[in-house]
Amino acid sequence: MTGTGMRSGNSHRLHLSEGHEGQMSSESLAVQVLHWITPIAIGITYSVARLIAFCTLQKPSKCSRGSAKARQVVSLVLSAAVLLLFIVQALEFALHQFQESEQQCVTQDIQVYIGGSIFIWGTVTINLLGKPKRVWHPYLATWTLAALLETCILLIKFFSRSSKLDLSLDPALQLGRIACLSVLASSVVYFSFRRKLSQHRIDEERRPLIDARGRTTDSFASIESEDEEDDLSTVQDEDNGPDQTKELKKKQRKRLEESGSWMAYLRDFKVLAKLAWPSGDRSAKICLAVLMVVILADRALNLLVPRQLGIITDKLSSIRDTGEIPVKEIGLWMLYVWLSSYAGLHAITQFCQLPIEQHAYRKIGTTAFGHIMNLSMDFHSNKHSGELMAAIGQGQHLYRLCDFIFLDVGPMVFDLIIALIYITVLFDASITLIMILVGVGYTCIGSRSTSWAMQRRRRYNKAQRNESKVQNESIGNWQTVAHFNMADYECAQYAKAVDEHNVARGRYYMAHYAGYAAQNLLLLLGQLSAALLAAYRVSRGEAPVGNFITLVTYWHTIEAPLTSVTFSVRQLSQMLIDSERLLELLRTQPSITDRSEAKPLRFKQGRIEFDNVRFSYDIRKASLDNVSFIAEAGKTIALVGETGGGKSTILKLLFRYYDVSSGGIRIDGQDIRNVTLSSLRAAFGMVPQDPCLFNTSIMENVRYARLDATDEEVKEACRAAAVHNRIISFPDGYQSTVGERGVKLSGGELQRIAIARAILRNPQIVLLDEATSMVDAETEAAIQKAFKRLTMGRTTFVVAHRLSTIQDADLILVVQNGQIVERGTHEQLYNLNGKYTRLWSKQLSKQTTKV
Repeated sequence: MTGTGMRSGNSHRLHLSEGHEGQMSSESLAVQVLHWITPIAIGITYSVARLIAFCTLQKPSKCSRGSAKARQVVSLVLSAAVLLLFIVQALEFALHQFQESEQQCVTQDIQVYIGGSIFIWGTVTINLLGKPKRVWHPYLATWTLAALLETCILLIKFFSRSSKLDLSLDPALQLGRIACLSVLASSVVYFSFRRKLSQHRIDEERRPLIDARGRTTDSFASIESEDEEDDLSTVQDEDNGPDQTKELKKKQRKRLEESGSWMAYLRDFKVLAKLAWPSGDRSAKICLAVLMVVILADRALNLLVPRQLGIITDKLSSIRDTGEIPVKEIGLWMLYVWLSSYAGLHAITQFCQLPIEQHAYRKIGTTAFGHIMNLSMDFHSNKHSGELMAAIGQGQHLYRLCDFIFLDVGPMVFDLIIALIYITVLFDASITLIMILVGVGYTCIGSRSTSWAMQRRRRYNKAQRNESKVQNESIGNWQTVAHFNMADYECAQYAKAVDEHNVARGRYYMAHYAGYAAQNLLLLLGQLSAALLAAYRVSRGEAPVGNFITLVTYWHTIEAPLTSVTFSVRQLSQMLIDSERLLELLRTQPSITDRSEAKPLRFKQGRIEFDNVRFSYDIRKASLDNVSFIAEAGKTIALVGETGGGKSTILKLLFRYYDVSSGGIRIDGQDIRNVTLSSLRAAFGMVPQDPCLFNTSIMENVRYARLDATDEEVKEACRAAAVHNRIISFPDGYQSTVGERGVKLSGGELQRIAIARAILRNPQIVLLDEATSMVDAETEAAIQKAFKRLTMGRTTFVVAHRLSTIQDADLILVVQNGQIVERGTHEQLYNLNGKYTRLWSKQLSKQTTKV
């Protein structure tokens, strides 16, 4: 080819040059511009419209399955026809390309136009397969824009005088595409109008058929439920995972619908991103900065290594038979190879990555743990400890989110963009189109094959569990099998289960291997096509030989991000699911918190007043109703009554585990809601009804009440609680471990150690909730003496069922059904001959019977 039709590298040639060497006409330039714009504009429109529909959670239109199927068939056939017309035009251009003379050749704009259009319409056609119900807005926008652009190209060509078309089929093929696209766009409008008309007619006809009980026979209800089931199936665990994971996916779907879009949904994850980001840690920030530089350098090396090989090839070609060695070029190549190896920049990546991961692991773990520990009692009363620990454990692994974004997704996208630009510079847009086609095709095949394989994976998992079940049942019930002489039957059942397992396993792996083979075959075909086209460019003298070597070497760099696309999407989805549990936890706020104007408690004497206190755990039933009393400073208040009457609730309100519904509780005239929680609870010493100990030594458990206490102070507290002699009788004495929650101790020992902790704390207010319910009479007498020393000069609340332990109380409150029905000293209440007297008589009668 001569004249303006022959240019080196990537220079643009004339459309179908027929010897024109003058200035290009404006019509021909417009056609070239449209050739470049059309596939790009259609691809962007389709992608953006699909992304908007996905992010805004647009639902498929509600219509009958028959109508949806008809719409799908029409759209699929016409879209396939558009694709076929472009393929026919590509074959025609290819035929002319191989037969081209010096005066006729196919230019880059036509290559981009035809190749890009085949890629776009192939993608649209593939996406039309599957479920008939879908969101049609992206397709309507794509078909309408494509019809307009194709019409513009045809009109400009028709009225162009400077561009004569030798290809007689070109206008006919373009007219056919315009017709198909117009029908596709019109079909969306037609089916939408038909659906609305049908829906209106059905609503009018069925409105009177609603029965008296409010039930409706609306057919759309079943359709909507089917849609919901379809949507729900997309979030089901592919491997039939634990119920907790499925529950999290349902919660994710519900929260996603409440958010209204993916953007709003992902905004909630900012709190987790802040935890994963290395803020406040200087060394982690330095490592992150170094890591960013290394990542950019690694991207450059992915380009420099194959480029240097091409340079070496060109150098060797030019110095052939001279005996000269390109030492400089080879040295640079080895330098690049070393830097890109695990002994170069990859080693720096690993060293810098570790401090960042450790910071995120610590920050997420400590934040989640601290949040749980500061939640209120209403949360901890309904908590599931294993679930919370799993939330913290999975949340701590969110440090991988930074790795995923900065080391996987970011470099992957960057590599693909650089690859597209660099290959275009090396050769032209044709090879770039091949790369795009291979990339999208690889991703589509991976997605489809994964979905196809996962259906068989579920059956495989079910068959595997069934085999294990049959095996365990038969072996575990061997005696029953032997008694009824059913060994042969059980063997036959197990053999059947094994056969079903093998069949399901074989189908799953066949689908998995088929998808993997199809993906790799596509990569090979893409590499072959790119290599042939590059070799063709080299053979025509349009590119040096080194460019071919660069392309072949660089192709392996391109394959890496392609193969990780599907995995990356699945990994991101799993990360979101794992973080859903932690995010839900962090969004849970404590119901009892310090008010903005709260001040530390100023403890003076310890006078406590309950003023018309009302409270309920459940709004349907009151737990306390108009409870009023005054506990004078230094006095002992006893709370007695039947179980469930509200005695322990009074202590919980005083400790401010819960806030009163109405009324108020004051200590030395200060409403406890207006003081800080820390200062309030620091004033109490609590002995609960069911004390729990840490799985450490007795010494550490008692010292937990006051961490700066000496060993002698701990032992003195244990002597006061009448448990010292028992402790020293143990083989390890005070260093004996008590087991989880204190299971190695008897009930009496456990309770007395809890009392020793309260004594060691030396509190200002003492709360005893059934503190002697699990001790014998002799030990109780010793503890009562200790209590007298503990409670001397301190306001004390005692919840007791054993009335003999509170005879000396300054004030006894009889609590029944959330109300104080009697109050006074032991003598006063006994003389009333009321509820207290009956309780006393019953206990006295039981003790007399035992004696």
